[in-house]
Amino acid sequence: MKNYIYIFLAMAAVAFASCNPMKDTINNLTPAPATRTITVTSTANYESLAAANTGITAMLNKSYPQLGDGTKANVTYSYKTNTVKPVDSVYANIQYTVTAADYTTGAPAVGNGTNKNYSAAQVLSFLEYKYPQATTDANKLVLLTYTFFQSGVTPSTGTLVTEAFLLQAIGWQKIYLVSPAQYTALGRGVNNAFVSADVATLASSLNALLKADPAVMLTVKLGDVRYITYKYYVSATVSHQKVFVLTYDGTNWSPSTTLAFLKQGGKWIPDPTIYYTMVAADYANLNLPNVNYTFGTTANRANVAQYKSFNTSATNGTQWSTTEINGALAYTLNLKFPNAVADPQVSYVITYYAYAGKYSYVPVKFFKTATGFVLADQQ
Repeated sequence: MKNYIYIFLAMAAVAFASCNPMKDTINNLTPAPATRTITVTSTANYESLAAANTGITAMLNKSYPQLGDGTKANVTYSYKTNTVKPVDSVYANIQYTVTAADYTTGAPAVGNGTNKNYSAAQVLSFLEYKYPQATTDANKLVLLTYTFFQSGVTPSTGTLVTEAFLLQAIGWQKIYLVSPAQYTALGRGVNNAFVSADVATLASSLNALLKADPAVMLTVKLGDVRYITYKYYVSATVSHQKVFVLTYDGTNWSPSTTLAFLKQGGKWIPDPTIYYTMVAADYANLNLPNVNYTFGTTANRANVAQYKSFNTSATNGTQWSTTEINGALAYTLNLKFPNAVADPQVSYVITYYAYAGKYSYVPVKFFKTATGFVLADQQ
């Protein structure tokens, strides 16, 4: 009789698995429920991080209600769209240089008619003056050359720049423009453009450019979206300016991303991981006077404060070991999150800038304990 019961239970398990409507891939189901992790590829696409968290949580609660508390799910999803088609993407037709007359005639709406330069806010006003949203098609792209001025940053006369702007539902927005130097770094400096052979690796190439740009990475947050415009070379007489969309997943800029979820209190919830990227002030805090540091040396702390990066390849005493870096990261987390509650379910991923012959961003995971922040692998 017992054999019949076992056979019935086995058949029921097979039937349940075959009826999974999501047809998702699940790995690593052998560990104990408290440490189990499943891997899922979502069949739905989402336009934002918030929408993904909401939609995927609902999917997990519907499709995997049987998994116990403590179970984790890594869910990969794609964005609804990664390309934006400008209304006129022919490269020659979207470039415009602000003229002396423009500064004068646009002054009533924009200002700075006498100074012949624009601030970051004024250039958006100029674009609205030149191409009013009410009469301009959405997704109009303009590569604008103008004189930019910011007090304390540029000379009093300003600096000539070329920047990209896209007309979206919320008005004109500055977007990321791939520069000639970046094309050169990718081996495309002859025409300053990508070609058909680059299409398959375009997302990874743009991710590399964004991650190598301190102006982007020093303020990046999980879920940030970047519109990147690049030149696409068709022939000697035909080129187009295209727009690609990437979202930051905490480590990379990606056309798809993987989010973590946790089963807690009988329900699936978005993983409560907290992401933080070190900024200039954090590096300076590692070398203040009259502070008794328990990590690093006088030489390497002075170096990191000066260059705002951890040098791991030097041999003159300014280099940092992995243990020293981890000590500095734990110190930084304790400063940034002094009121964090000890919770083994909440991890903190801190990203630092490193130099080892070339610059890169390195994420490290910690947990808060009763005695402070410790590396995740020490749990």
